[in-house]
Amino acid sequence: MPTSVTPQYLLEGAAYALEQCGLLLRDANLLYRSGSYGSAVALAAFAREELGRWRILLELRKKLLARGSVAIKEIQNRCKDHVGKQEAGMTSIVMRADKGSGLAKLLQTQMSAKPGSKEWKEAREQIEKLDRQKKNRIPGNRHEQRMSALYVDAVSPDRWTRPTTEISQTSAFDYLQDAANDYSIQYDHYTNPQLYKPDDLELYTALEKWTDRLTLPSPERPLLPTTLASPDQPSLPSFAREPMSEKLGRLPSLGFWIVIMLLVAVLVICSLGSIIGLMVQA
Repeated sequence: MPTSVTPQYLLEGAAYALEQCGLLLRDANLLYRSGSYGSAVALAAFAREELGRWRILLELRKKLLARGSVAIKEIQNRCKDHVGKQEAGMTSIVMRADKGSGLAKLLQTQMSAKPGSKEWKEAREQIEKLDRQKKNRIPGNRHEQRMSALYVDAVSPDRWTRPTTEISQTSAFDYLQDAANDYSIQYDHYTNPQLYKPDDLELYTALEKWTDRLTLPSPERPLLPTTLASPDQPSLPSFAREPMSEKLGRLPSLGFWIVIMLLVAVLVICSLGSIIGLMVQA
């Protein structure tokens, strides 16, 4: 019988995979900033596979704790398929819709209709159906996008696919942004395990006890394309279910709020002083 690995071995491997995901995304952003959009997407696609490896190894660790045996061969078999790793690394689904499209109308209806109404329920059912369809397509689509971003290929007697023309700045931005969002969620789980113990007490306790665990690269996000950042250009309409970490990341810092509170306190003190002075004069 093959020798089984230990839970700590799988936890370390998962951490190394998550670290590699962060490193690849960092390098993908460097390529993006230099204008190499195809290469940036290809590298980000490999980063997503490492995100999938992180989750596969954690799943194998859970199985090991339950049944007591996981061999090296099983780890290799589970981690060798590109599409399988893309599927494992798919932690969110983002929907982007052109203004006036059917999807845009459904999303607008769900936001504007009264929750629980017939109109709201019908829109929600359609969106959930599209969600399921997209979820089934995403792993294969991402793998194909990686291939088109990396290789020149013959597609017809008069056409070749070229990474330099297949991947635009806008599509590269979307790809890197979505990958960064997914990585940032797992980054936070790994970095702050004490916050997530209710989700998986055993796993996050093990991470918390692993005091000398490696430090992950901080999440990096691509710069907004100039065509979208320019006030002279209309922004592309999009609808995305944004991770809470993104929303929290845009909140003002603690130092900002401290300064605001001090200014308010000074104004209040000055106002009270004026009122007291008027009362004394009266």
